[in-house]
Amino acid sequence: MYQETPTEDHEETLFLRTLGIKSPLLRILDFLMDNKAYDYSKTDIAKGAGISRTTLSSTWEHLEKNGLVSETRVVGRAKMYKLNLKSPLVQKFIELDSAICELHASRLEKQERMKSQQDNKAGMQPLLA
Repeated sequence: MYQETPTEDHEETLFLRTLGIKSPLLRILDFLMDNKAYDYSKTDIAKGAGISRTTLSSTWEHLEKNGLVSETRVVGRAKMYKLNLKSPLVQKFIELDSAICELHASRLEKQERMKSQQDNKAGMQPLLA
């Protein structure tokens, strides 16, 4: 069953925006990394990644061949898949995703500190005059 996700509207995530690459493979990995707890059918993965089912089919062989995804179960006629968290390559992608999030978080913190300092200086201006 397809779970609605925050990336349902296919906005670019920090991962994709930072890498500046819009490859279908990265879009699939990004969707699966953001939804590690769930398994999905290929149709649902395509929807979640914002790509067509045809594009997913042309990319899927690379994902399976490199052990990036694993089949989890069969629901009716649909095979369900999720990110292969045991794969060293997947673990590196997850590390990269975490590093990108930490980088953006530290940038936001720095911007907020600078804004707070500017606000404090602006608030003290009349007292000094």
